[in-house]
Amino acid sequence: MVRKHTLRSYIYYVISGIGLVTAVVLNTIASTTGADYLGAWFGTLVDWVLSIDLLVVALAVVVFMLVEARRLGMKRVWLYFLVSGVTAIAFTFPLFMANREKKILERKLAGGTMHRFDFDEHRVDVWVPKDVNPTTSVLLMHDGRNIFDEEDSFTGKTWEVLPAIRDEVRASAPVVIAVWGLSDFTRLRELAPQSVLDQHPEIWKLIPAEYEADRGPGFGDAYVSLIADAILPFVAEKFELQLDPSRTAVMGSSMGGLMSMYAMSKRPDVFGTAICFSTHWPFGGEVMVEKLTGMLPDGKSHRLWTDSGTIELDELYPPFHNKAVELIKQKGYTEPENLVAAIYPNTGHHESYWARRVAEALNWWLKAPPRS
Repeated sequence: MVRKHTLRSYIYYVISGIGLVTAVVLNTIASTTGADYLGAWFGTLVDWVLSIDLLVVALAVVVFMLVEARRLGMKRVWLYFLVSGVTAIAFTFPLFMANREKKILERKLAGGTMHRFDFDEHRVDVWVPKDVNPTTSVLLMHDGRNIFDEEDSFTGKTWEVLPAIRDEVRASAPVVIAVWGLSDFTRLRELAPQSVLDQHPEIWKLIPAEYEADRGPGFGDAYVSLIADAILPFVAEKFELQLDPSRTAVMGSSMGGLMSMYAMSKRPDVFGTAICFSTHWPFGGEVMVEKLTGMLPDGKSHRLWTDSGTIELDELYPPFHNKAVELIKQKGYTEPENLVAAIYPNTGHHESYWARRVAEALNWWLKAPPRS
């Protein structure tokens, strides 16, 4: 995303530079040799055709620039028109397009900046808001390839986290850490709650046959350690953040939902909130429900969002979800202060559905009352 718009802006800047140089050089030559501009523009019928053609294109360019400037919030667009009168539209229009690319990128990045790092063969994308400070909240998300850029996403859709932060989140924006998985083939083993899986290897027998190649020893504990003991401290030091569980959330969908709940259970000293979309309870069924909810920290000190849709793969979820919610409430989680346990009718198992409730979940987390 960043590279694409940056490259385009550089290309437009180069074209603009060429337009400026040619305009200055050729106008200088024309002026010093006494060229007749008006005669050259409208001297013959062919001149009329070419001149009118250019003027119509210029009019379309003006309309485009005005519309785009208003849409993107680009200020002082009139300066481009003013400068065109003393240079050339061959200079000012590519210049406008270059600045437009920068504005589009700024809007896509919600005014923040994107950074990329590598940890133990995991790519990590970090979005930092413009007004970051030591007490800025931190959101760590799994399946990082699906978070920011549609070109990276497995499904071609993202969670639209940054648009949600830009347009709908009412609190101060958090730092967002998107951790890519080790690989598509190891995703189940990495995001599965390892303690439960180690105690109940029969869980593998419950998964569909097409996932046969994904079976094997789990390494979810290593992943929890990676995010809690390596990635979060690095990002905190890099951007001068003061980590606190009350300001640190972990978020994911499907298997990432299970892992978010597991990560908060294993490291309650790091994660104060877990946000789990379409929590994949069928991975382990009743065993997973009972064991994972039993690991949760006390609801008086932590917060949990877990939900389900009702179509596609999520059609299987509500019975497990309802049982899990019953057990979660026994751990001291109460709605809506420190628990959201919603079922979203007619939504399924896809980024496009999860994107619809990202803002709602973030507002619930970020607007949390102080914990005693």
